[in-house]
Amino acid sequence: MKLGLAYNLFDGEELMIYSLMNLSVQADYVCIVYQTTSNFNQKNERLIELIREYVSMGLVNDVYHFTPKMIYDSNKEIIKSNGINNEIEKRNIGLKLCKSNGCTHFLNLDCDEFYDISDFDNAKKEIYDNDYDTSFCQMNTYYKRADLMVYPHESYYAPFIYKIKKDTQFSFDYWNNQYPAKIDPTRRVKAGYSRIFNRDELIMYHYAYVRRNINSKVFNTSSQVDFEQKQKVIDHWNNFENEKDGALFIGGVKHNLVKTENKFNIEI
Repeated sequence: MKLGLAYNLFDGEELMIYSLMNLSVQADYVCIVYQTTSNFNQKNERLIELIREYVSMGLVNDVYHFTPKMIYDSNKEIIKSNGINNEIEKRNIGLKLCKSNGCTHFLNLDCDEFYDISDFDNAKKEIYDNDYDTSFCQMNTYYKRADLMVYPHESYYAPFIYKIKKDTQFSFDYWNNQYPAKIDPTRRVKAGYSRIFNRDELIMYHYAYVRRNINSKVFNTSSQVDFEQKQKVIDHWNNFENEKDGALFIGGVKHNLVKTENKFNIEI
């Protein structure tokens, strides 16, 4: 196995160094596909200097600057679903970079995703030994701080290591209910021979709402929610005091929180 990591990046870059320190040593090749203009035309030029720093530290092999396409409606407003096509294209670029650099397998991820290294190693070995095409695991999701976890846990899954085959690509073709695990539709390839890890075998630690500032995440999401709903999410995050307040996610979904360890010593 030659494993590639393909990061998808626009914001949340304050977590990027932590994720790289966590996972880059587990891979044979690391690339970042980043955009300084979001799918909704917001800017984040700070990424350029940070990414140069990651390369100089030897944590990243290749970077690719992605320019998103903008699709407008009859009122000259960017359509709410604009991000979906760009996300799929961006993930396919990361896949192609891994493939062109000799990777046999790859993990496509965002900068707020982490793994326990011992569990990662065991799962990686099992995938190789059993020749799985795709793999999936469940998540622990965190809100506001790195020691505040959503509980009960969310029921959907994260993609883990995929084998790179001739026909491997992210595609709308796999947006159906027959997929082996409920995951983000923009991260689906042909499933093939799949391994779904139990929670006691492998977890993706997802720091989805741990940010210095939540505005960029909320206003640049591909989730189709209106301005008022997004503002409620931001207001709840900004006014949050402790776990008793609970979490409010994009889409208006509320979650309970419990205090836990800061497993990866994230300080932002």
